[in-house]
Amino acid sequence: MSAADLAILTRPRLQEFFRSAFKPEAEWQVGMELEKMGRIGDTGLPIPYDGESASVVAVLRHYQELRGGFPIFEAEHLIGLDGPYGTISLEPAGQVEWSSRPHPTLDELECQLTEHVQALDRAGAAAGVDWLDVAVDPVHDVSEMPWMPKARYGIMKPYMGARGRLSHRMMTQTASIQCAFDFRDELDWARKFRAAALTAPVTVALFANSSRVDGRDSGYRSYRQAIWKETDPARTGLPPVVFDPGFDLESWIDFICDVPSMFHRRARGLVPAGGVPFRKMMERTTCEAPRMEDWELHLSSVFTEVRSYTYIEVRSADLLPDRVAFAVPSFWTGLLYNEGNLTAALDLGSDIDNQAAWRQAMDSAAKDGLDGEIGGRSIREQAEKLLELIGSAYRDRQVPCGGSNDVALASLAELAKRHRIRFDL
Repeated sequence: MSAADLAILTRPRLQEFFRSAFKPEAEWQVGMELEKMGRIGDTGLPIPYDGESASVVAVLRHYQELRGGFPIFEAEHLIGLDGPYGTISLEPAGQVEWSSRPHPTLDELECQLTEHVQALDRAGAAAGVDWLDVAVDPVHDVSEMPWMPKARYGIMKPYMGARGRLSHRMMTQTASIQCAFDFRDELDWARKFRAAALTAPVTVALFANSSRVDGRDSGYRSYRQAIWKETDPARTGLPPVVFDPGFDLESWIDFICDVPSMFHRRARGLVPAGGVPFRKMMERTTCEAPRMEDWELHLSSVFTEVRSYTYIEVRSADLLPDRVAFAVPSFWTGLLYNEGNLTAALDLGSDIDNQAAWRQAMDSAAKDGLDGEIGGRSIREQAEKLLELIGSAYRDRQVPCGGSNDVALASLAELAKRHRIRFDL
């Protein structure tokens, strides 16, 4: 660990954390994360961490045999893999999450996604595990879910459970597709962050895939979104500051510093922080003072619809079936990496550019999907408009990281077909 990592945190260091990530357009890349929930093939039950039958450990071992990579352990427990393909990690109930390496083109990313899905299917078959293709467990009660032997989840389970009626369901019974994007400077960061935020209701509707829960229809197109609404409100949704016309990195850092901390790292490992705001932790000057690794750990516990590390992460999409999963990075790349589409997204979202209106639009999208409304306007019409703009940008080769554009256009055409939306290749 470097001296910089050990140095006491200051406000300028927090600012530099983000500003050091500024990149010229020529260096932009795109990455994605894909979560899947496994079930025992013979019984349909959730897979345990280990044991004689199908298990999470068996899946990891078989995946490693297929693709290599270094095993990641916490104490004696295998909890992931790290390889040239990215990382494989475990969510609280054993959802297997693949985090890609960042790639300079969508073509390369799609190739990696295909290879991952094929390997995961083969690893699952060898372990006796089937994979759900929906974003919320449609059958089991939350009490039936296993918990992975990770210190992080041992701390999060009681903390989150006390702060949201559906927090444990969120942790153990949901899966999503998330994407990561670069930014040129602070203005570009703010524009992309706000465009992703204001577009979130449209993407919730477009990528909704979680209508059933507890063996029956939930009444929602995306029950996963309904679950997030009843999870710790201090770290979910979007804070009012995002809708301020002066929103910038400084105001985002202020928000993050006020979010209660769940844990921090010490020599003995991960320990509870007790919900102390990170700002208060930074006042400490002894060996208890937070370090940069505590800041990064804290950022990972902020679950807003859009969030930022050294990249912007968009989080509104449910897990989708494999054949249409790549539409998620294709949509977001065509939106956030094209200046005209970025401006159009900000303009289209102007009707919901306050927290109350945005929340209402998110609720409508979660319940009614494309049949919902945004600021009194049809979500379907806004989705069609954005897909048209994104498709045009790809066809005109005006999207950095688009690559050949063929893969992106084909995946968006598949998404449009799913929703009976016209889309020209």
